[in-house]
Formats: sequence, C-alpha cells, structure tokens
Amino acid sequence: MTTKLTIAVPTHNRARLLAGTLASIATLRFSEGIVPECLIVDNNSPDDTRDAVEVFARTAPIAVRYVIEPQLGSSYARNRAIAEARGDFVFFIDDDAIAEPDWAIELLAAMEDRQLDVACGLVLPNWDVPPPRWLGPSLYVRLAVHDEAAIAAANSRERDHIHNYFSANVGFRRETFKLFGNFREDLGVVGNNPISGEDTELFARIALRGGAIAFAERARVHHVIGRERMNRRYLRRKAYAFGFGSAIAGGPTHNHLDKLARNGMRMLVAAALGRPERAVYHELECANFFGYWRGRLALRR
Repeated sequence: MTTKLTIAVPTHNRARLLAGTLASIATLRFSEGIVPECLIVDNNSPDDTRDAVEVFARTAPIAVRYVIEPQLGSSYARNRAIAEARGDFVFFIDDDAIAEPDWAIELLAAMEDRQLDVACGLVLPNWDVPPPRWLGPSLYVRLAVHDEAAIAAANSRERDHIHNYFSANVGFRRETFKLFGNFREDLGVVGNNPISGEDTELFARIALRGGAIAFAERARVHHVIGRERMNRRYLRRKAYAFGFGSAIAGGPTHNHLDKLARNGMRMLVAAALGRPERAVYHELECANFFGYWRGRLALRR
C-alpha cells in the first residue's frame, strides 16, 4: 500500500532562502511505500524564484511541480497549495526553513501513530548573526520559533498547546480541509498589511470542532532568522499584526484595559531593573493590545 505525500512550499520573493529550503527537501528520507512530491507555490514573486525552482528540479530526487498564485497573500498561496496537492497528506514548510532529513518521516509517524488530523513540528531558530542580548527565549514565539529547552522540559499537555503550533512546520491529512475548511483569506500577510494569525485561527477552529491536533517534537526544521528581524521595531509590528488579526478572526480576547495598564507598568519596572528581555516582552504585549483594538475599529467601519 502506498501513501502519497505533498510537501508544499508557498513562497514570495525569497529566491535565495528558498534555494536552501529546497536543498533540504532534496535530502529528506522517506519510508518504503511513501510517494512524495514537492509543490512550490510562487505567490507572484518578482525575483528569481522560478530560476531557483528550475535548478532544484533538474536534480531533485522526488517529483517537483511549480505553480504561480497571482493573488498576493499567504493564505491565498497556502489554499492554492491545498487545491493543487495530490497527496493523502499535505506538509507545509516555510520558504526560509531548513528541514532535517527525518522531518517528513517523523511528522507522518506522529500523525499515523496518534491518528491526528494535524501535527505541528518543532521550529528552531537559525540565527544569521548572534541575536542581541535582550532577544531571549520568552520572545521566540514572536518569531514563530520554539525554545528547545522549554519544549524538552514540558509535559505532553504543555507541548500540545496552540501557542506551540506554527505553520512553518505542519502536516495535514487531505480530508482535514474538507472537514474543517481552509485558511481564511481575510487573514494572512499581504506585503506590509497589519493582519496575521491565519494559521492560529485554523488550528483553533480545528481543535474547537473536535479535530485531533498535537505537537510532534521529533519533526524538526530550522527557521532562518535574518538580522532584519532582530530588532524591536520588527517585533512590535509583528505583535501589532497578530493583535489586529485576532480581532478580525473574532472570539474571546484578553486585550482589555487592565492588560495594557499591567504590561505598561511591568515594562517600566523591567527597564528600571535592567531586565531588557522582560521589558521588550511587555512592550510587545502592549503592541498586541493596540493592534487588537485597531482591528476592532476596522471591523466597525
């Protein structure tokens, strides 16, 4: 019996980084009976993305398909991948992530052993340059990467938590999308728009409706973190965008005035005590608050 597997790589304007992702896919190991394909969805990139894919396809050990999704937006690209995929399982990896050789084996094993609809794997930071002193583990979630030590120390219930689920490393059964729907296209990054959280919304929707979703810590990828992401302005923008997206997604929120007051005070205290990581943490919580209420205002309009 064979199992068809689609490895989907949505990409936009990251030809250099994409080449590294594709090189790691070329080294993947597969169990007997697995029939893999690599599907690259080019989200209308103006750079040399097509050339990078053509170079990869010439020597790739698995089938390669390349499609263009002209509608800009991460959700549009992911949903195009879902529509184009031929696999029984669809595994997503970001175009700036490097998969370990056993990534696909481990992700598939977790899904089959635990009968999961969705499995999210471990995303480790791959720093382009050493991060600044204030960019510690409590801030990793803002970069969609995990603190490996914290994951190792956590129990299974703590690992199987929505805050550990990132779309840079996730596997779905094909039927999951028929049961629970695709990525919401009113969410998701489009250029510099202030909306994100489309993956979190989908994971929450699946869990709320009774789907089986869990963390697969042995399925590992390494997310390249460039120098341009290691600054407070970038992280503030990301926190604001996630708050904005959570407002558009709807549902309960912790973004009340007491949160703003509490985090504002804690930010000042941490700064005064010379604890820069905690000061930035609370600063980003404030940015999330303002993003959320800006999103609520946008909904009213």
